[in-house]
Amino acid sequence: MGELAAKAVKGDGRVATEIDRKEIDKLDAQIIELIQRRHRVSFRIQERRQAEGGPRTVLSRETVVMDRYRQALGPEGTVLVTNILRLCRGPAPDAAPVAAHYGEPTT
Repeated sequence: MGELAAKAVKGDGRVATEIDRKEIDKLDAQIIELIQRRHRVSFRIQERRQAEGGPRTVLSRETVVMDRYRQALGPEGTVLVTNILRLCRGPAPDAAPVAAHYGEPTT
């Protein structure tokens, strides 16, 4: 729990929840931005590899990445990284500004 939320808990749980939701929104924006950066870097690697006559993806490398997520996050980490890898294959699209995601409802 964020420091402000911890202080707000003493007075009003709704205020604390709103503060925590705003923190989640900021974290989500950072995660989105990092995934977009990862996609761009991955695409550059794919382009270079293909220009040299290699495959677009290297399964042994993806296995290393998947193991890292599984070790850090458990079985759900494998599900998460599978989706990230799928998203990062192929050209990186022009991304909408991350700021557009602020204010969306969180769960």
